[in-house]
Amino acid sequence: MTIAERLERLWSTKLGYVLVAIGTLSVLGIWSRRQTYPNYDTFYTLLWGQELANGHLPDYGVFRPPTPHPLATFVGWLAAPFGTSSDRLIILASLLLFLGLLIIVFRFTQRLLGSFVALIAVVVLLTRTDLDLLALRGMFDLPFYVLVFGAAALELRRPRIGWPVLLLFAIAGLLRPEAWLLAGVYWLYLIPGTPRAVLARYLLLVLAAPLIWLACDWIVQGQPLYSLTETRDVAGQFGRNRGLIAAIKLIPDNVSGNDKVVTDGVGGMGLVLAILLLRRRAWLPVALGGLGVLTFLLIAAAGLSVIPRYLTIPSMLLSLSVAVALGGWTVARERWLRNVAVGVAVLSVALIVWRVPAYHRDVSTLNAQAGFVAEQHHDLLDVLDDPRVVPLMQTCWPIVTPTHSAIPVIRYQTGLPKQAVVASIQQHKPPAHGLLLISRTFQFEPKVARKSIGTGGSASAKWWSNVVLPGYEKVAQVGRWAAYANCTQTGTSGP
Repeated sequence: MTIAERLERLWSTKLGYVLVAIGTLSVLGIWSRRQTYPNYDTFYTLLWGQELANGHLPDYGVFRPPTPHPLATFVGWLAAPFGTSSDRLIILASLLLFLGLLIIVFRFTQRLLGSFVALIAVVVLLTRTDLDLLALRGMFDLPFYVLVFGAAALELRRPRIGWPVLLLFAIAGLLRPEAWLLAGVYWLYLIPGTPRAVLARYLLLVLAAPLIWLACDWIVQGQPLYSLTETRDVAGQFGRNRGLIAAIKLIPDNVSGNDKVVTDGVGGMGLVLAILLLRRRAWLPVALGGLGVLTFLLIAAAGLSVIPRYLTIPSMLLSLSVAVALGGWTVARERWLRNVAVGVAVLSVALIVWRVPAYHRDVSTLNAQAGFVAEQHHDLLDVLDDPRVVPLMQTCWPIVTPTHSAIPVIRYQTGLPKQAVVASIQQHKPPAHGLLLISRTFQFEPKVARKSIGTGGSASAKWWSNVVLPGYEKVAQVGRWAAYANCTQTGTSGP
């Protein structure tokens, strides 16, 4: 019996169910003890869901809006009945989805290279603190990855399965447009040997997501291409539209996740080894990664945001290749290939051991980020709930925040309309009245703030951002946040 066969027999026991049960309990423990909250995009999704639940179309006309994703907005609508508890429920769902992603990745890798390599792949993904943070902040990228790898696992289980894969791509296409390309390429792949009538029905699934997205933009904004044009404008404001050449240069850094040496170096060796081991069966993961890179370049060419998240699929495949580098020797049949795989494993272990301090720093940084989010969020809510501040929020406008990132949180918690809460970067001059929310967290460099004066540019601050202005008096302070008010002038009232 080979090493791989012995490992498969071990896995065929109840071990898998035990690990899933441990994972579920771990998720519940993390959710109850680690008080994290959604990010900027997800809070706006919850706001738009509340507006839908109240019988209104979602209002995308806010300052620096995130891209509206139809499925995410639908989830926000489903969460609306839970009120201001929905933010934490979204985090719980996100953590469970992360567990689901690990299970799907295990099955995907297991069907290619066996249980041992698949188990290593799960461990490698757990070291990816960038993915951990997606789960802890309830970002809608995570269900997209679940759907894409779920589709790939289905295709591995039954090649040319057809509509189930296209259905998952269609759902994923309501979260991120990259799935449109995946669905289109898969449809082309199905053409040989598929009856025309079946292909016609499949084409409806390919076109469903982009048509629904265009229809949503048309209904809400009267512009079918609103998401494209608005996303491009916001990318320009933040300086994220780097162009095609710059995007190509960024690929090695963006695809590396939180460790360039391991993901690019060890993963690169594992990728070559995987191709040698799988041969013709390697086409699916290689095609999936290649299409991910192509989509990233198309996004850059369209003038949209060039950010690392858009290379996560290829990056995750490289992480799976790290598992191949470590465990590929267990499935190598030819003697020469087994010797090569053992050499790759030894070198990979040496590199990973050398990088152990970096992993420790990554985990420490993740814990610090999670702790910061919780503290910052709780302090802000406590200030908003202070009995001296509550009446002012209804009568003393505008409520000015240091950055636009706090706006959806405040609106979600208070139910205030968008005209009540503004970021200092939106203002042409320092406010003469209203309510100032000041945070010790945001410390803007004067030079950076001065550059944005009168330009409407991409800087995140003006000179009066997060500054106590003359005439304002302190009302309350909790931890990092404080409220200052000047409600004596005419025209300072709210509704």
